[in-house]
Amino acid sequence: MSALRRYGVALALTLAAPAVFAPAAQAQDKPPAALTQRDHPAYADLYAAMEEAVDQRQVIESAMSAMSAQFAATPEFAQAEAASPGVIEEIVSGLRPVFTAQSERVRLLYRPANIALFARTFTPEEATTVAAFYRSDLGRKLMGNLSRTYVPTDTLAAAGSTGTVSRDNVDADLDRAVNAAVGGMTEEDMIAMGKMALANPALLKLNRLTGAVKEIRVQMENEQLTADEQKQIETVIIDVLTRRFQK
Repeated sequence: MSALRRYGVALALTLAAPAVFAPAAQAQDKPPAALTQRDHPAYADLYAAMEEAVDQRQVIESAMSAMSAQFAATPEFAQAEAASPGVIEEIVSGLRPVFTAQSERVRLLYRPANIALFARTFTPEEATTVAAFYRSDLGRKLMGNLSRTYVPTDTLAAAGSTGTVSRDNVDADLDRAVNAAVGGMTEEDMIAMGKMALANPALLKLNRLTGAVKEIRVQMENEQLTADEQKQIETVIIDVLTRRFQK
């Protein structure tokens, strides 16, 4: 493997995870004064660039597909599906808007802390450089790949069986998706990213966020549903089962 390609692979792996799982702030030593400009618009713009790079609709669709598989693996729902084909698909379709709204709520909940972490990691100029990558054709290609390959199989299985998502569950889902996303890049893509890494060292500083990204994702996955969200979920399931089986 050429040196440029090695740099490209390192950059791709580094850039992928934070854009899907933007991390919340972690306790750290007091940063240098130059990195305390938390209100600088460059940090909010970096967060926006990361969000723009991810196809959130595709991420939701992948999550709903994984949810369908989890329903099908549950004996009670498997029996219901056998008795009334399509019942799982109808339930998941009804749950889609609920979980789309819940996902947005959680992302907004962690947004201020995300921006604070960027301010402790990058200078405003570095944040602008990283944001430019996420908005580039190459950055969008990488994140488009990641949007398609991320499927929370382990996360949903854990949530359904134990009610708690672990770091191992998050690692498994994210590592699978990142490796597949990078695998979808061409040799030319990797060399181009290697050149970017050499020209813009700030891009590789995102590697410092990887641990925080995964730890915060654990917290996000274990975020409790609101009473209203829980009620909406129960209503969807009860309504579908009632229509299907109480005729």
